Amino acid sequence: FFLMIRRPPRSTLDRSSAASDVYKRQVSTQSTWDFIMEKIGSKFKLAIMTSKGHPMLKKILASKLDTYFDYDIVESLDQVKAMPTATEYNAIFVLTVASAIPFPMVPVILQELIVRSPKLTWVHSMSAGVDYMLCEALIKSKTITFTNARGAYDRSLCEYVLLSILYFTKKMHILQKNKAEHKYQMLLVDNAWDNTKVGIIGYGSIGRNTAKLLKQSINAKIYAIKATPTTKPEDKDLIDFLGQEKDIPYVLSEVDYVINILPYTPRTKHVFTLSVFKQMKPTAIYINIGRGATVVETDLIEALNTKVIAGASLDVFEKEPLPSTSPLFDMDNVLISPHTMGYTMHGWDYCLSAFEAELKNYVEKTPFTNTVNLEKGYQSSSITVSYTHLTLPTSDLVQISVVAVSLKK
Repeated sequence: FFLMIRRPPRSTLDRSSAASDVYKRQVSTQSTWDFIMEKIGSKFKLAIMTSKGHPMLKKILASKLDTYFDYDIVESLDQVKAMPTATEYNAIFVLTVASAIPFPMVPVILQELIVRSPKLTWVHSMSAGVDYMLCEALIKSKTITFTNARGAYDRSLCEYVLLSILYFTKKMHILQKNKAEHKYQMLLVDNAWDNTKVGIIGYGSIGRNTAKLLKQSINAKIYAIKATPTTKPEDKDLIDFLGQEKDIPYVLSEVDYVINILPYTPRTKHVFTLSVFKQMKPTAIYINIGRGATVVETDLIEALNTKVIAGASLDVFEKEPLPSTSPLFDMDNVLISPHTMGYTMHGWDYCLSAFEAELKNYVEKTPFTNTVNLEKGYQSSSITVSYTHLTLPTSDLVQISVVAVSLKK
Protein backbone atom coordinates (compact mmCIF):
# COMPACT_ATOMS: atom_id res chain seq x y z
CA PHE A 1 0.00 0.00 0.00
CA PHE A 2 1.01 3.64 -0.38
CA LEU A 3 1.15 6.12 2.47
CA MET A 4 0.46 9.61 1.19
CA ILE A 5 1.52 12.59 3.26
CA ARG A 6 0.15 15.93 2.24
CA ARG A 7 2.35 18.89 3.00
CA PRO A 8 0.50 21.66 4.84
CA PRO A 9 0.17 24.96 2.99
CA ARG A 10 2.98 27.42 3.44
CA SER A 11 2.34 30.06 6.06
CA THR A 12 1.47 33.48 4.73
CA LEU A 13 3.41 35.17 7.50
CA ASP A 14 5.35 38.15 6.22
CA ARG A 15 9.10 37.75 5.79
CA SER A 16 9.59 41.06 4.05
CA SER A 17 12.21 42.18 6.55
CA ALA A 18 15.25 41.17 4.53
CA ALA A 19 14.61 40.01 1.00
CA SER A 20 11.85 37.39 1.05
CA ASP A 21 13.67 35.25 -1.49
CA VAL A 22 16.54 34.92 0.97
CA TYR A 23 14.23 34.25 3.91
CA LYS A 24 12.91 31.16 2.13
CA ARG A 25 16.15 29.46 3.12
CA GLN A 26 16.84 28.77 6.76
CA VAL A 27 20.61 28.85 6.36
CA SER A 28 22.94 30.77 4.12
CA THR A 29 23.90 28.98 0.93
CA GLN A 30 27.41 28.57 -0.31
CA SER A 31 26.58 30.02 -3.73
CA THR A 32 25.50 33.32 -2.20
CA TRP A 33 28.76 33.68 -0.33
CA ASP A 34 30.67 32.77 -3.49
CA PHE A 35 28.83 35.61 -5.22
CA ILE A 36 29.60 38.05 -2.41
CA MET A 37 33.28 37.19 -2.34
CA GLU A 38 33.47 37.42 -6.12
CA LYS A 39 32.12 40.95 -5.84
CA ILE A 40 34.47 41.96 -3.06
CA GLY A 41 37.49 40.03 -4.23
CA SER A 42 38.94 39.62 -0.73
CA LYS A 43 38.17 37.99 2.60
CA PHE A 44 36.29 39.55 5.50
CA LYS A 45 37.72 39.66 9.00
CA LEU A 46 35.32 39.32 11.92
CA ALA A 47 35.65 40.28 15.56
CA ILE A 48 32.90 38.32 17.26
CA MET A 49 31.98 39.32 20.78
CA THR A 50 30.29 36.24 22.20
CA SER A 51 30.80 33.11 24.24
CA LYS A 52 32.60 30.37 22.36
CA GLY A 53 29.57 28.09 22.64
CA HIS A 54 27.11 30.63 21.21
CA PRO A 55 24.48 28.92 18.98
CA MET A 56 24.73 31.61 16.30
CA LEU A 57 28.49 31.17 16.12
CA LYS A 58 27.84 27.49 15.51
CA LYS A 59 25.38 28.45 12.76
CA ILE A 60 28.00 30.62 11.10
CA LEU A 61 30.59 27.89 11.24
CA ALA A 62 28.09 25.22 10.14
CA SER A 63 27.38 27.21 6.97
CA LYS A 64 31.16 27.26 6.35
CA LEU A 65 31.32 31.02 6.36
CA ASP A 66 34.70 30.74 8.04
CA THR A 67 35.90 29.72 4.59
CA TYR A 68 35.48 33.40 3.73
CA PHE A 69 35.71 34.97 7.17
CA ASP A 70 38.73 35.30 9.45
CA TYR A 71 37.30 35.78 12.91
CA ASP A 72 38.37 36.52 16.47
CA ILE A 73 36.10 35.85 19.43
CA VAL A 74 35.89 38.88 21.72
CA GLU A 75 34.48 38.14 25.14
CA SER A 76 35.11 41.40 27.04
CA LEU A 77 35.18 45.16 26.65
CA ASP A 78 38.87 45.08 27.56
CA GLN A 79 39.53 43.08 24.41
CA VAL A 80 37.83 45.78 22.33
CA LYS A 81 39.85 48.49 24.05
CA ALA A 82 43.01 46.55 23.27
CA MET A 83 42.29 46.80 19.53
CA PRO A 84 44.16 49.35 17.38
CA THR A 85 42.98 52.92 17.78
CA ALA A 86 42.23 52.96 14.02
CA THR A 87 40.85 49.63 12.88
CA GLU A 88 39.95 48.64 9.32
CA TYR A 89 36.35 47.74 10.11
CA ASN A 90 33.81 48.59 7.43
CA ALA A 91 30.78 47.15 9.22
CA ILE A 92 29.65 45.99 12.67
CA PHE A 93 27.37 43.02 13.17
CA VAL A 94 25.42 43.10 16.48
CA LEU A 95 23.84 39.89 17.73
CA THR A 96 21.57 39.67 20.79
CA VAL A 97 20.61 36.35 22.31
CA ALA A 98 19.85 35.16 25.86
CA SER A 99 22.97 34.44 27.94
CA ALA A 100 25.72 36.31 29.75
CA ILE A 101 26.30 40.04 29.07
CA PRO A 102 23.66 42.61 30.15
CA PHE A 103 21.98 44.90 27.63
CA PRO A 104 23.62 48.09 29.01
CA MET A 105 26.98 46.83 27.73
CA VAL A 106 25.86 47.01 24.08
CA PRO A 107 26.11 50.79 23.58
CA VAL A 108 29.40 50.80 25.48
CA ILE A 109 30.93 48.22 23.14
CA LEU A 110 29.43 49.84 20.05
CA GLN A 111 30.79 53.22 21.10
CA GLU A 112 34.29 51.79 21.42
CA LEU A 113 34.10 50.00 18.08
CA ILE A 114 32.69 52.97 16.18
CA VAL A 115 35.22 55.40 17.62
CA ARG A 116 38.02 53.02 16.59
CA SER A 117 36.64 52.44 13.08
CA PRO A 118 37.06 55.52 10.86
CA LYS A 119 36.12 53.51 7.75
CA LEU A 120 32.86 52.24 9.28
CA THR A 121 29.78 52.74 7.08
CA TRP A 122 27.34 50.06 8.25
CA VAL A 123 25.98 48.68 11.53
CA HIS A 124 23.62 45.70 11.38
CA SER A 125 21.57 44.50 14.36
CA MET A 126 20.48 40.89 14.69
CA SER A 127 17.44 42.02 16.69
CA ALA A 128 14.37 43.95 15.61
CA GLY A 129 14.30 46.38 18.53
CA VAL A 130 17.39 48.58 18.64
CA ASP A 131 16.70 51.07 21.44
CA TYR A 132 19.07 49.34 23.86
CA MET A 133 22.12 49.60 21.57
CA LEU A 134 22.06 53.30 20.71
CA CYS A 135 25.22 55.18 21.54
CA GLU A 136 26.43 58.71 20.96
CA ALA A 137 28.79 57.81 18.13
CA LEU A 138 26.06 55.96 16.23
CA ILE A 139 23.40 58.64 16.71
CA LYS A 140 25.67 61.50 15.67
CA SER A 141 27.28 59.76 12.70
CA LYS A 142 26.47 61.13 9.25
CA THR A 143 28.13 58.25 7.38
CA ILE A 144 26.86 55.08 9.09
CA THR A 145 23.76 53.21 7.88
CA PHE A 146 21.96 51.25 10.61
CA THR A 147 19.96 48.13 9.64
CA ASN A 148 18.17 45.43 11.63
CA ALA A 149 16.63 41.97 11.34
CA ARG A 150 13.05 43.22 11.20
CA GLY A 151 10.66 40.28 10.86
CA ALA A 152 13.05 37.53 11.92
CA TYR A 153 11.29 37.05 15.27
CA ASP A 154 7.72 37.58 14.10
CA ARG A 155 6.67 33.94 13.99
CA SER A 156 7.65 33.06 17.52
CA LEU A 157 6.20 36.26 18.99
CA CYS A 158 2.93 35.75 17.08
CA GLU A 159 2.69 32.25 18.53
CA TYR A 160 3.25 33.63 22.02
CA VAL A 161 0.32 36.01 21.55
CA LEU A 162 -1.90 33.12 20.45
CA LEU A 163 -0.66 31.05 23.38
CA SER A 164 -1.48 33.90 25.77
CA ILE A 165 -5.01 34.26 24.42
CA LEU A 166 -5.70 30.54 24.70
CA TYR A 167 -4.00 30.43 28.12
CA PHE A 168 -6.51 32.85 29.59
CA THR A 169 -9.48 31.74 27.49
CA LYS A 170 -9.08 28.18 28.77
CA LYS A 171 -8.20 29.46 32.27
CA MET A 172 -4.89 27.63 32.35
CA HIS A 173 -3.72 29.77 35.27
CA ILE A 174 -6.55 28.36 37.38
CA LEU A 175 -5.98 24.81 36.16
CA GLN A 176 -2.27 25.05 37.02
CA LYS A 177 -3.07 26.41 40.47
CA ASN A 178 -5.55 23.60 41.09
CA LYS A 179 -3.00 21.03 39.96
CA ALA A 180 -0.36 22.44 42.33
CA GLU A 181 -2.91 22.12 45.16
CA HIS A 182 -3.92 18.58 44.06
CA LYS A 183 -7.41 19.90 43.52
CA TYR A 184 -9.67 18.23 40.92
CA GLN A 185 -12.31 20.88 40.32
CA MET A 186 -14.34 21.47 37.17
CA LEU A 187 -14.69 25.03 35.91
CA LEU A 188 -16.36 26.82 33.07
CA VAL A 189 -13.96 27.92 30.32
CA ASP A 190 -14.61 29.86 27.12
CA ASN A 191 -13.85 29.53 23.42
CA ALA A 192 -11.67 31.94 21.45
CA TRP A 193 -12.91 31.11 17.94
CA ASP A 194 -15.19 33.85 16.56
CA ASN A 195 -15.35 35.25 20.07
CA THR A 196 -12.23 37.39 20.52
CA LYS A 197 -11.52 41.07 19.94
CA VAL A 198 -7.85 41.99 19.86
CA GLY A 199 -6.29 45.45 19.96
CA ILE A 200 -2.80 45.70 18.46
CA ILE A 201 -1.04 48.83 19.70
CA GLY A 202 1.91 49.25 17.33
CA TYR A 203 0.93 47.75 13.99
CA GLY A 204 4.21 47.01 12.21
CA SER A 205 5.76 43.79 10.95
CA ILE A 206 5.08 41.84 14.16
CA GLY A 207 1.60 43.35 14.45
CA ARG A 208 0.68 42.45 10.88
CA ASN A 209 1.85 38.86 11.27
CA THR A 210 0.06 38.60 14.61
CA ALA A 211 -3.14 39.74 12.92
CA LYS A 212 -2.65 37.10 10.21
CA LEU A 213 -2.15 34.29 12.70
CA LEU A 214 -5.10 35.33 14.87
CA LYS A 215 -7.35 35.62 11.80
CA GLN A 216 -6.28 32.21 10.52
CA SER A 217 -6.46 30.40 13.86
CA ILE A 218 -9.36 31.89 15.84
CA ASN A 219 -10.92 34.35 13.38
CA ALA A 220 -10.29 37.20 15.81
CA LYS A 221 -11.62 40.69 15.22
CA ILE A 222 -8.60 42.96 14.83
CA TYR A 223 -8.38 46.56 16.02
CA ALA A 224 -5.05 48.12 15.02
CA ILE A 225 -3.31 51.31 16.09
CA LYS A 226 -0.63 52.57 13.73
CA ALA A 227 1.54 55.68 13.90
CA THR A 228 0.77 56.51 10.26
CA PRO A 229 -2.37 55.74 8.25
CA THR A 230 -0.43 53.96 5.48
CA THR A 231 -1.26 50.28 5.00
CA LYS A 232 -0.49 47.36 2.73
CA PRO A 233 -3.16 45.86 0.41
CA GLU A 234 -3.33 42.71 2.56
CA ASP A 235 -4.37 44.76 5.59
CA LYS A 236 -7.82 45.22 4.07
CA ASP A 237 -8.68 41.60 4.88
CA LEU A 238 -6.92 41.60 8.24
CA ILE A 239 -7.99 44.75 10.05
CA ASP A 240 -11.54 45.38 11.21
CA PHE A 241 -10.64 48.81 12.60
CA LEU A 242 -7.54 50.90 11.88
CA GLY A 243 -6.83 53.95 13.99
CA GLN A 244 -4.07 56.24 15.16
CA GLU A 245 -2.97 57.50 18.57
CA LYS A 246 -6.18 59.46 19.15
CA ASP A 247 -8.20 56.25 18.76
CA ILE A 248 -6.42 54.29 21.51
CA PRO A 249 -9.11 54.97 24.17
CA TYR A 250 -11.80 53.61 21.86
CA VAL A 251 -9.80 50.47 21.05
CA LEU A 252 -8.99 49.83 24.72
CA SER A 253 -12.67 50.01 25.64
CA GLU A 254 -13.69 47.56 22.90
CA VAL A 255 -11.22 44.67 22.94
CA ASP A 256 -10.68 41.60 25.09
CA TYR A 257 -6.90 41.52 24.62
CA VAL A 258 -4.60 44.53 24.36
CA ILE A 259 -1.30 43.66 22.67
CA ASN A 260 1.50 46.15 23.24
CA ILE A 261 4.05 45.94 20.39
CA LEU A 262 5.36 49.48 20.72
CA PRO A 263 9.07 50.15 20.22
CA TYR A 264 10.81 52.13 22.91
CA THR A 265 11.28 55.80 22.04
CA PRO A 266 11.03 59.00 24.10
CA ARG A 267 7.48 59.32 22.74
CA THR A 268 6.40 55.83 23.83
CA LYS A 269 8.08 55.82 27.24
CA HIS A 270 5.52 54.98 29.96
CA VAL A 271 2.55 55.17 27.58
CA PHE A 272 0.69 52.53 29.59
CA THR A 273 -0.21 54.05 32.96
CA LEU A 274 -2.94 53.27 35.48
CA SER A 275 -5.27 55.75 33.76
CA VAL A 276 -4.76 53.89 30.49
CA PHE A 277 -5.43 50.50 32.10
CA LYS A 278 -8.65 51.94 33.52
CA GLN A 279 -9.85 52.47 29.94
CA MET A 280 -9.74 48.71 29.35
CA LYS A 281 -12.52 46.28 30.18
CA PRO A 282 -12.21 44.76 33.68
CA THR A 283 -12.24 41.37 31.93
CA ALA A 284 -9.47 42.32 29.50
CA ILE A 285 -5.96 40.89 29.34
CA TYR A 286 -2.81 42.97 28.71
CA ILE A 287 -0.07 41.36 26.58
CA ASN A 288 3.34 43.00 26.18
CA ILE A 289 5.80 41.76 23.53
CA GLY A 290 7.10 45.24 22.72
CA ARG A 291 9.29 47.01 25.25
CA GLY A 292 9.03 47.00 29.04
CA ALA A 293 9.76 50.71 29.34
CA THR A 294 6.54 51.56 27.49
CA VAL A 295 4.59 50.69 30.65
CA VAL A 296 4.76 52.01 34.21
CA GLU A 297 5.20 48.64 35.88
CA THR A 298 3.99 49.78 39.31
CA ASP A 299 0.78 50.98 37.65
CA LEU A 300 0.37 47.61 35.93
CA ILE A 301 0.81 45.84 39.27
CA GLU A 302 -1.81 48.11 40.86
CA ALA A 303 -4.20 47.51 37.96
CA LEU A 304 -3.83 43.75 38.48
CA ASN A 305 -4.11 43.92 42.27
CA THR A 306 -7.23 46.07 42.19
CA LYS A 307 -8.82 44.06 39.36
CA VAL A 308 -8.86 47.00 36.97
CA ILE A 309 -7.85 44.37 34.38
CA ALA A 310 -8.18 40.60 34.59
CA GLY A 311 -4.62 39.50 33.81
CA ALA A 312 -1.40 40.01 31.91
CA SER A 313 1.04 38.09 29.74
CA LEU A 314 4.50 39.64 29.78
CA ASP A 315 7.63 38.87 27.78
CA VAL A 316 9.32 42.21 28.55
CA PHE A 317 9.71 44.28 31.69
CA GLU A 318 10.62 47.78 32.77
CA LYS A 319 13.73 46.40 34.47
CA GLU A 320 15.39 43.25 33.18
CA PRO A 321 16.11 40.82 34.64
CA LEU A 322 12.84 41.15 36.55
CA PRO A 323 13.81 41.39 40.25
CA SER A 324 12.95 38.28 42.25
CA THR A 325 11.08 40.55 44.66
CA SER A 326 8.61 41.69 41.99
CA PRO A 327 4.95 41.10 42.97
CA LEU A 328 4.34 39.90 39.41
CA PHE A 329 5.92 36.54 40.28
CA ASP A 330 3.27 35.92 42.95
CA MET A 331 0.24 36.69 40.77
CA ASP A 332 -1.67 33.68 39.45
CA ASN A 333 -3.20 35.81 36.69
CA VAL A 334 0.16 36.81 35.20
CA LEU A 335 2.04 34.76 32.61
CA ILE A 336 5.77 35.56 32.66
CA SER A 337 8.40 34.92 30.02
CA PRO A 338 11.96 36.22 30.63
CA HIS A 339 12.24 38.08 27.29
CA THR A 340 12.81 34.82 25.42
CA MET A 341 9.75 34.41 23.21
CA GLY A 342 11.47 35.84 20.14
CA TYR A 343 14.54 33.64 20.36
CA THR A 344 14.35 30.34 18.50
CA MET A 345 16.81 28.30 16.44
CA HIS A 346 14.71 29.00 13.34
CA GLY A 347 14.74 32.68 14.22
CA TRP A 348 18.52 32.65 14.22
CA ASP A 349 18.42 31.08 10.77
CA TYR A 350 16.24 33.94 9.55
CA CYS A 351 18.59 36.44 11.23
CA LEU A 352 21.56 34.95 9.41
CA SER A 353 19.63 35.14 6.15
CA ALA A 354 18.76 38.77 6.88
CA PHE A 355 22.42 39.61 7.38
CA GLU A 356 23.25 37.74 4.16
CA ALA A 357 20.65 39.76 2.25
CA GLU A 358 21.90 43.06 3.60
CA LEU A 359 25.50 42.05 2.94
CA LYS A 360 24.57 41.48 -0.70
CA ASN A 361 23.07 44.95 -0.76
CA TYR A 362 26.25 46.30 0.82
CA VAL A 363 28.65 44.75 -1.70
CA GLU A 364 26.40 45.59 -4.66
CA LYS A 365 25.97 49.15 -3.37
CA THR A 366 22.19 48.83 -3.61
CA PRO A 367 19.76 50.25 -0.99
CA PHE A 368 19.51 48.29 2.25
CA THR A 369 16.22 46.51 2.92
CA ASN A 370 15.69 47.32 6.61
CA THR A 371 17.19 50.70 7.38
CA VAL A 372 16.52 52.03 10.87
CA ASN A 373 15.50 55.69 10.88
CA LEU A 374 17.21 56.94 14.03
CA GLU A 375 15.69 60.42 13.95
CA LYS A 376 12.14 59.22 13.34
CA GLY A 377 11.87 56.17 15.49
CA TYR A 378 14.78 55.63 17.80
CA GLN A 379 16.95 58.69 18.35
CA SER A 380 16.80 59.92 21.93
CA SER A 381 18.34 63.13 23.18
CA SER A 382 17.99 61.77 26.71
CA ILE A 383 20.44 58.90 26.19
CA THR A 384 23.34 59.29 28.60
CA VAL A 385 25.96 56.59 28.92
CA SER A 386 29.17 56.87 30.91
CA TYR A 387 32.00 55.09 29.20
CA THR A 388 34.50 55.43 32.02
CA HIS A 389 32.49 54.92 35.19
CA LEU A 390 29.89 52.27 34.38
CA THR A 391 28.82 49.75 37.02
CA LEU A 392 26.73 46.90 35.65
CA PRO A 393 25.04 43.96 37.40
CA THR A 394 25.89 40.48 36.22
CA SER A 395 23.10 38.52 34.58
CA ASP A 396 22.54 35.01 33.30
CA LEU A 397 19.67 36.10 31.09
CA VAL A 398 21.18 38.30 28.43
CA GLN A 399 24.06 37.88 26.06
CA ILE A 400 25.25 40.50 23.65
CA SER A 401 27.40 39.41 20.75
CA VAL A 402 29.09 41.95 18.54
CA VAL A 403 30.58 41.01 15.20
CA ALA A 404 32.80 43.55 13.49
CA VAL A 405 33.53 43.11 9.80
CA SER A 406 36.49 44.41 7.86
CA LEU A 407 37.95 43.99 4.38
CA LYS A 408 41.47 42.84 3.64
CA LYS A 409 42.97 44.55 0.66
